[in-house]
Amino acid sequence: MKKRFILKVFVYFLSLSFLLLMNEFPRIFAEAKQKAIPVAQMVSRGEVKFEVKENSWEKVETPFPIFEEMKIKTEKGGAVLALADRTRIEVDSDSLFCFDQRDQFNLLQGKINFKIQPDVSLRFKMGNLWISKSYVLQTSKSPSVVLTKEKESAGSILTHPKGSVTVRSIQGPLYVTNEEGAVLASLSSGESITFPSVIASPKSPTRLAQVKPESTEEPTEEKRFLGLSPWEWLAIGGYVATGTGLILAFGVGEEAEEVPICP
Repeated sequence: MKKRFILKVFVYFLSLSFLLLMNEFPRIFAEAKQKAIPVAQMVSRGEVKFEVKENSWEKVETPFPIFEEMKIKTEKGGAVLALADRTRIEVDSDSLFCFDQRDQFNLLQGKINFKIQPDVSLRFKMGNLWISKSYVLQTSKSPSVVLTKEKESAGSILTHPKGSVTVRSIQGPLYVTNEEGAVLASLSSGESITFPSVIASPKSPTRLAQVKPESTEEPTEEKRFLGLSPWEWLAIGGYVATGTGLILAFGVGEEAEEVPICP
């Protein structure tokens, strides 16, 4: 009897697991199918490698398909990436990049020139910075907002050795935001801007947090007068006030004794 009960529980468990798996199978299959489709096709020249596994690199053969989360580095070479609808990304030498997602290009090192078509959604990430050809106000739900027709966008991004980043707009507007979504700069055609490493680096909040305690120590030193703290001056004042009160009390007592009772 006990064995039959255990067998029924096991059968129910397998049935439930199978139903849950069948329910998740379409989503898993869709994600696997999407990752199996290349994000871009790359034509390269010179020494260009891709990461097979961590810290293991192999030379690419041109043309080369690029998939999500695949790291590519151009040592003494260069590459041109062809995305959908005539969107192009030119990668200079000594660059390192990958696609975190199909619409997110992560430039870890180096320089790129890009050209994005109006109907292509693509963002560029460098540390704490995000560059996109349009900025959507997510909090705005007013029906009176008029959407302007987008045009082809072109620009360049350069990461400097010390961590600063230069963004240039060649054609069309470019918007630079941080990780929190706050707009740091809006560039028109022909404009450029360089962000220092303290803003561009993703570790900048930690650095600022480390500097903050040092700045809080300075005001405490400025409040010291003649080498004494406010509490020490307060104690001295208390002693002085107490002594003065005693002297006045004794003085008043002496004067009271000298005054004759009768004229």
